[in-house]
Amino acid sequence: MLRLIAIVAVSSLLAAQEVQPAAAKLDFQKQIAPILLERCVECHGPKVQKGDLRLDAREHLFAGDQEEWNVLPGKPDDSELLRRIGLPVGDDDIMPEKGEPLRKDQQALIRQWIAEGAEWPVAVDKWFATAIAAKVIPKITFELPKVDAEEQAAIDAAVAELKKRGAVVQQVAADTPAIDVNLSLLRDKVTDADLALLVPLQKRLVWLNVSRTAISDDGRQHLQKLTQLRRLHAANTQLGDATFTALVALQHLEYVNAYATGLGDDGLAKLAELPKAARIYAWQSKVTPAAARTVRAAKPALALDLGDYVEERLAAAQKEIAERAERNKPVNDTCPVADKPIDPNQTVEHDGRRIAFCCGKCKAAFEKEPAKFLAKLPPKK
Repeated sequence: MLRLIAIVAVSSLLAAQEVQPAAAKLDFQKQIAPILLERCVECHGPKVQKGDLRLDAREHLFAGDQEEWNVLPGKPDDSELLRRIGLPVGDDDIMPEKGEPLRKDQQALIRQWIAEGAEWPVAVDKWFATAIAAKVIPKITFELPKVDAEEQAAIDAAVAELKKRGAVVQQVAADTPAIDVNLSLLRDKVTDADLALLVPLQKRLVWLNVSRTAISDDGRQHLQKLTQLRRLHAANTQLGDATFTALVALQHLEYVNAYATGLGDDGLAKLAELPKAARIYAWQSKVTPAAARTVRAAKPALALDLGDYVEERLAAAQKEIAERAERNKPVNDTCPVADKPIDPNQTVEHDGRRIAFCCGKCKAAFEKEPAKFLAKLPPKK
């Protein structure tokens, strides 16, 4: 995690050193609304509102207590929506949850829109309604077993109990009875015994988030019964190979986030054998580089992420900073106007070189008549 923070910090420093021209004010309908339509309204629109968030009309986004708004006009850094879309791939809270993350240019547009006041013209609500009615949104479907009346009653009772305890339980989409359960917000209130509440959902539960909870390998007998599970977020838990090897019964499992868990080489090998395994996050786990190489060679289509590219990216970023600092270094140590030591914050670009001055007054004098002072500068290389 510290390495990830370092990369973010380095990237921010690089961005801060770029001098960008002032951007024109955004057109919400042309530049922001299409992004929301294509990537957000499926889960936050008229049919489904995950997390009680709806993004197809202004009145839904800016309703209720302003302190709880997901978008705070003029405050991009305090806006939850922007934080979520900027999270790293594999984070349990990233938005959009499905598909690739928003591109950096799309994130930048949303940041600019919020910084400019998050204007949402009333006319755009009608545009959204028309566009959604005309848009053919792919259905999310799962081949799930049938349930009888008794099983459905047990499912309903389990859902009610989970919600009563504070879990987020919802349909994955309006087109399917598949269920998504998120226990991560309850953190250490969730223990191994609580996992028994999930067992009645085994024919409907396809997405499960138990990250940051207090579960351990002692609860694996419950997890291994969730045979319809497609996604398992288990980051920052005490789960180890005793659990991950037991998940071989989950033949539909495609995605596992085992960041900062006890996942080791044996557990990784078992997960990789699953017929539909597509992505495994194993940062800061016990998986060794040798085991990772073996799995990658055997299953090249499996996306195995150990964060082993972090140091390479950090080194490249540090190199770029050093090279940029060298390029931006003034060619002179003495002010060509007043013959005093320079202030590195008082510089101008002239004839492809950066020239520094002792003060703003000298800088202005040079900019007015540069030829008058060029002889005092070092010769061009």
